[in-house]
Amino acid sequence: MRDLETMREEIDVIDREILEAFRKRMALSAEIAKYKKDNNIPVLDVDREKAKLDRIAKNVEDELSAFTSKLYLTLADLSKQYQKKLFNGSDEEDD
Repeated sequence: MRDLETMREEIDVIDREILEAFRKRMALSAEIAKYKKDNNIPVLDVDREKAKLDRIAKNVEDELSAFTSKLYLTLADLSKQYQKKLFNGSDEEDD
């Protein structure tokens, strides 16, 4: 069995990878916000969000399904907030 410190070090590595992926995701969200603004497209796309959530739920073990859905919804909410901030030039959090 691995010791606690080794497992925590592995978590730290994964956390750095998650942070880098999050940065990339938000950079793409900024590009999407610009595209949407330039083309008069609303930030929220309910159909895409639902389809994405459905795909994610199908590709994860049942015991992690609820947690994975919550993670995706959080990422989607953060992305929408960021897009709205860039789109409107404000820090609004309302949908």
